[in-house]
Formats: sequence, C-alpha cells, structure tokens
Amino acid sequence: MATFLVTPRMNPALRARVERAVSPKARAKHHAAGLGMASPFASREGFRPAKLLPLLALVVIAGLFTAMMIHERRELEADRTALLSELDALRPGLPAGHERLVADTELWLVEAAAEGETVELIDPALRAAGALDATLRRPALYVRAPAAELRDARAVDDAARGSIKDAFLVCLMYPPASTSERDLLAKVRGVYFAGAKVDDETANVRRLAELRIGLAVLAPAFESSVRTAQDRNVLKRLRKDLQKAPVDLAKRAAAAELLLTVADTKAGARVTLYDLAAKKPLLRVLRRNEELALSSLGASHRDELEACSLAVAVRRAVTE
Repeated sequence: MATFLVTPRMNPALRARVERAVSPKARAKHHAAGLGMASPFASREGFRPAKLLPLLALVVIAGLFTAMMIHERRELEADRTALLSELDALRPGLPAGHERLVADTELWLVEAAAEGETVELIDPALRAAGALDATLRRPALYVRAPAAELRDARAVDDAARGSIKDAFLVCLMYPPASTSERDLLAKVRGVYFAGAKVDDETANVRRLAELRIGLAVLAPAFESSVRTAQDRNVLKRLRKDLQKAPVDLAKRAAAAELLLTVADTKAGARVTLYDLAAKKPLLRVLRRNEELALSSLGASHRDELEACSLAVAVRRAVTE
C-alpha cells in the first residue's frame, strides 16, 4: 500500500522496512521470500470454479468405477450361486461310494496293464453253465487301450476317451455262431460300434470315459473351482464344462459292479474282469490276436473280425 512515510530518495532498504511496517501484504511477501516461496500462503486472488473441474472429474470417474465394480461383483456372485445350485441339483441319484470309484478303477487299471508275465486266473464260479453270460449282464465299466496308456495316470483320460463299445465287447456278450469268416462277418459287418444300436444292446456296460468325465464335474475339486473363481469368464467356462459332461451316463456308470479291461501289449491282449464290489479279479487271461486268412471283403473289416475272434477265444478259455 502507498504511504507518505517513504520518498523516492530514501535508501531502498530503509524504504522496504518502512513499507513492511505499515503493509501486511509487504510483510507477507518478505517472509515468503525468506522461506524460498514465490508467494505467501495467503492470496487475495478471487475464487475460480474452473479449478475444481479436474477434481470433480476424478470424483465422477471414481464413482462410476466403484459402481461398475459393485455391479460386476454382484453379477459374479449371482453366477456362482446359480452354478452351485445346478451342481446340487445333479448330485441326487449318485450311488454310495462313488467318490472312490475313479481312484479304485485306476488301481485296477495299473494292475491289468502291468508289465511282465501274465498269471492267468479264472474264477471257478465263472465255469458253471451260463455263469459267464449272467456275469456279463451285471452293471459294468469297459475300456480297451494300449497297456502303456492304462498304467500311466496321466494318459488314462485320453485312453478312456478313445475307447468305444467295440467288436470285442459285443462279441464277448453276444458271440458269433463260429469263428468262420462268414459268421464273424455276419456279426460285425455294417455295425457302427460306437452307435446307439450297440449302446442299447450293451446298456448295462458303460464306457470308463463316461464315469471319469461325468464324475469330474461333481467332484469336490470342481466345486472348489466354482467357489474360488474371481472372474465371470472363468465361471462361464466351468458352466460349459458342466453342460458338456455326461452326468446322467456317469450316474449309471457309477453303479458298476464290474470292470472289464482289455490292455493291448506286444504279447497280445490281456483281458481282465474285476469284481468292484468284492475287490477281486474274476478273470485274467492273455490271448493273441489271430492272423485270420481273409477274403478281400473280410480284409476290409480286419480289425473288427480280429476283435470278435479274440472275444470268442476269451469265452472259450472260461467255458471249455
């Protein structure tokens, strides 16, 4: 502020002291300069609303982000609850002890496919008239694969997926009249062994893959994945896995009383029949796939004819 106490001719330092003595603003500037500040805290600059716009924008963005996160969390929990409810709805009908079935069958598979000499075994009860057929009508699981895959826990899933209801299974349950090419052809020609007709005729036998895939989505590990998922995309993937799983077939497979295994080795096919309830083998034999002398028509069905012939040889080992 102007004051008559100073004149242009005064010493500048004296003039500054006089001005500070009579002017609060001058004193503030002086103290700020002493602290290395460009200006004092106090400022008489007018309020400008535009200065608040960046802060308001941040507040709005933060609010929108928070609302979006709350919505996403609610949707995640809704999806999780719905999927857990679907799992609960699928579990009724599972037989007691199904939780151990996959692990138990893996142990039997390792034994069935073990390296070394095959010690043949035929339960005497199977030799009675009609006993083998009666046994084969019991609920059962079936798998045929290379022995090396069946004794490797990491390869069992792929081996089981690749195993279908084939000519061996059909001919073991419903043998041809003889092993002549004509009778073998009559049994296998035109048959789609992975199809519905064969499945109906062997309805008491379920593929091992149906058990493993179907029970996997009902196992505690799958439910744990649902409960701990932190992303809706993960839950969508888990729901697709659940929808694709053959749960109804797995329930039927879980009621199996027998496990029929064909482990293919260089020495031949090792056929094993286990009683899952009694936890003991009923049948263990090794038979070579016979080299059949076939016509051109028979040669086009060689794999099926040899599988059917193998089944007949296994039946003979039991009944003759």
